[in-house]
Amino acid sequence: MNGAGENIVLMTVLPITIVFWAWVVWVILEWRKMRNKSKLQSKIVDKFSTAQELSDFLQSKEGSRFLNFLRFNGRAPRDKILSSLSKGIILSFLGIAVIVVGSLFSEEMRYFIAFGIVLIAIGVGFLLSTFISYKLSKKWGIINEGS
Repeated sequence: MNGAGENIVLMTVLPITIVFWAWVVWVILEWRKMRNKSKLQSKIVDKFSTAQELSDFLQSKEGSRFLNFLRFNGRAPRDKILSSLSKGIILSFLGIAVIVVGSLFSEEMRYFIAFGIVLIAIGVGFLLSTFISYKLSKKWGIINEGS
């Protein structure tokens, strides 16, 4: 392979491989976290011998914190929507930046453009997901108009 071909491979395959393995590690860590959280929740609920004890606990301050821990993976719907919005904006701008940087390298420009378009598409996907989530949350009453 010539020098330019090797550079193209390094510029495309290496980042994709790194991102893939980082995603695999993240998925495994999230799975373990959810599994441990589920075990903890089961142990806490098993501590109560009657429904009345469980009801009293859930109405206490500690019970309220426990319920907040359970719902929406500990995050409110508004936080998830804002997180998705910020991811969409960041990925879209990153895609634009990759395309602009690619214009500096005439030989490899098509690879930068392709990668930039993929990043922009993912960013737009996050933005569309944010919009749909927000509309459905309002429709279902999960998010109030004033909040």
